[in-house]
Amino acid sequence: MNWDAVGAAGEWAGAIVVVATLFYLAGQVKQSQSMARAVAQRDLLLRVSEWTRMVNDENQRTYDRFVMGLRDYDTAEPVTQMHIDKHLSEFVFIAEAALNMRKDGFFSDGTWAGIEGGVLALLRTPGGQQWWAYSQHFIGSEIVEHLKGQLLKVDPDTPTFLEFTPTALNRLKELDAQRSENT
Repeated sequence: MNWDAVGAAGEWAGAIVVVATLFYLAGQVKQSQSMARAVAQRDLLLRVSEWTRMVNDENQRTYDRFVMGLRDYDTAEPVTQMHIDKHLSEFVFIAEAALNMRKDGFFSDGTWAGIEGGVLALLRTPGGQQWWAYSQHFIGSEIVEHLKGQLLKVDPDTPTFLEFTPTALNRLKELDAQRSENT
């Protein structure tokens, strides 16, 4: 029996096992990264969904205050301003997280475009513009600079958040009519 041949065969077998193990581990890392990306994206989209539910809370007239504040933040009642502060801050923070996740490869371009479009549509409303003038001083500089640059690029004819669907403008008309009836 040739022990050198047996040793060489063992070395080859060991090398094959090591290479196979490396391929297996690389596959596991790739799968783990894909799962982490999916979880991160799902969690952020869940935050958007929760934000939508928060805005549409009918029991506290939240939606009414929200659309009124988007129409005019500066002259709104303090409780309406507080609602705008809460809702717009939360959505900008969601956009900030999405921007950072996208840069780290954890967020798809399509989902990012939806979140970025949403925050730009909010900030382009009259009340959103007024709020943004105050709030960009307490929000992270990276997202502020990004949004400032993107706001300059938006076509002025692009609908704002109030114009996406007839819901917000119709509700504002109803609220104005109710206010006229009460005066």
